[in-house]
Amino acid sequence: MSELLPFCKIKLQYLLEMVTDHELDDNALRVALYLALAHADHETGESRPSFETIGAAIGKHAKSVKRALNKVEAAGYMTVERGTNKGNSSRYRPTEAALKRATDRRREGDKVVPLGRAKGGQSCPQSGTDLSGKGGQVRPPNREQELRKEQGRASAPDLPDEGQSGGTRPDLVFVPRGICFVRDWDARLAREGMTTLERSLPLSPHEHHLGFWLPARTPAPVDSAEWQAQLRLLRDVIRQAQDGECAAPTAPRITSFAPRQMQRASRLPPEVSPTVGENRHAV
Repeated sequence: MSELLPFCKIKLQYLLEMVTDHELDDNALRVALYLALAHADHETGESRPSFETIGAAIGKHAKSVKRALNKVEAAGYMTVERGTNKGNSSRYRPTEAALKRATDRRREGDKVVPLGRAKGGQSCPQSGTDLSGKGGQVRPPNREQELRKEQGRASAPDLPDEGQSGGTRPDLVFVPRGICFVRDWDARLAREGMTTLERSLPLSPHEHHLGFWLPARTPAPVDSAEWQAQLRLLRDVIRQAQDGECAAPTAPRITSFAPRQMQRASRLPPEVSPTVGENRHAV
């Protein structure tokens, strides 16, 4: 008996042998499992509950418990020392042969984790791999996945949120055409007696979108100091845009006027065409 391990260290191996025994019926197995898990001594595996206690725990009659124990005893897993029903309860103890088989299974390197002695449940080792000192596995970075994420962020629509990256004016926010924020601005401008953004500002390209550079994503509350500042800034932007449109076409219009006059003059009869330095009104 000295070479046998304590019952608490071979309990799972002992139960595994009974579970895989096709000769034991369900009632016998349930009684043996209950005794080993709920009442067995840590060193010897001995237990002493009455038939009534076992039956109440597993939902069986005392006579059914007695018949089940006879089957476990006949299979060679347990010895039963029956009491006298006068204060002496029966004693159930794993046989030496069953304990030896469980000990041999444990020493052969069975992977079943033993139940802890001080606490209930299993004393599982910390999960992890040789790649890390802590629990879990430390994975190397996936460069391909990181590149796909960067490309996805670059191709995502640059919608206005808390300002806009890459804008030409740090005090303006780009708002794409056709979204609800543009409608909010149009409604506010109509309240101020102004025309819509489409009529006031040119469409500007930005990050594959067409839209407007505005003082903010949405107008500030009416009658607030912030709204007055936004309105002044927006009027400046509209004025600058209109001044730019008026100044840009001036040169092309002047240069295109002279060729048209020369074409009309070339179509006149020779006696009517003015000569260089001659006043045509005198003719």
